[in-house]
Amino acid sequence: MTEVCIENPERIEVQVDAEKYSESLPLENFIKPGQKSRSALIILNQKITMTSLFRPIWNSYQVKVCADGGANRLFEFFEDNEIERESYLPDYIIGDLDSLKDEVHQYYNSKGVIIIKQTTQYSTDFTKTVNLLSLHFHHKKFNEIIAKSKKTNHGIELESGIHDLYHEMISMNSNKIYSTINLLALGGIGGRFDQSIHSMTQFYNLSRTDPYYKLAYLTDTDLIIFIPAGGILVTYSPTFRDSCIGNCGLLPVGKATSLIETKGFKWDVENWETSIESGRVSSSNRFTGIDKCYINAKDGIVLNIEIFKKN
Repeated sequence: MTEVCIENPERIEVQVDAEKYSESLPLENFIKPGQKSRSALIILNQKITMTSLFRPIWNSYQVKVCADGGANRLFEFFEDNEIERESYLPDYIIGDLDSLKDEVHQYYNSKGVIIIKQTTQYSTDFTKTVNLLSLHFHHKKFNEIIAKSKKTNHGIELESGIHDLYHEMISMNSNKIYSTINLLALGGIGGRFDQSIHSMTQFYNLSRTDPYYKLAYLTDTDLIIFIPAGGILVTYSPTFRDSCIGNCGLLPVGKATSLIETKGFKWDVENWETSIESGRVSSSNRFTGIDKCYINAKDGIVLNIEIFKKN
């Protein structure tokens, strides 16, 4: 097929027939999910620097989890403001707890935060957190068991009890369609390079194992989301587009693929082969669609969007 690249004006109306896309992703929902949506905020082990945005983001999510040393970051964020610190308690802290400072552990434990130690080194704290959230939202008795248990580690087997309960739940409900969970991770990108790459792998892992998660990473500069294979419509309000969105990139992190068609970008393409190895990557692109854009990729692809959080 003929490869096409089109340079568009700065603002265009995008029209896409309904049969061309299988899913619509409202961009603002990744930062501020609806009140009725199932949602969770993960705090990873990187300094929280988004001072003005952190509080409204926290208040937009139903469940908050610190992955191991992420609890240190939450504790330190409030510096000497003890009153405010006590108003921002996570629902869970989970991990092997090798990074969790003693004073932080003691503080959150005294406030009734559920702290679950999982010593296995065959999974990351991120995976432990995601399995925990799957149980929280989808296991009927999990929350009751945790809340009432007086046993050590809340009755969870110390090495890999969360994983065991998760796999048991999945095997017993293999045909069940689980409801969507909006999942925002703070940190995970921009620290150690190997950890950033691991964070990218979670897009692909979850798309296979737990496709009900809508995962996004928020950094000081970007909102990073996953675009599944096939036709996907990304929607946003014109105000959000004009005041909060900068450049973007369609990044073939997982494998070489083909952008079958895009609409609503400064540079739209058709039948465009893209890979990191070849250097053909749609970077420094931007949205020109007034309130939407369309992406049809042969395989799942990562979309990063520059966000101006000061607005």
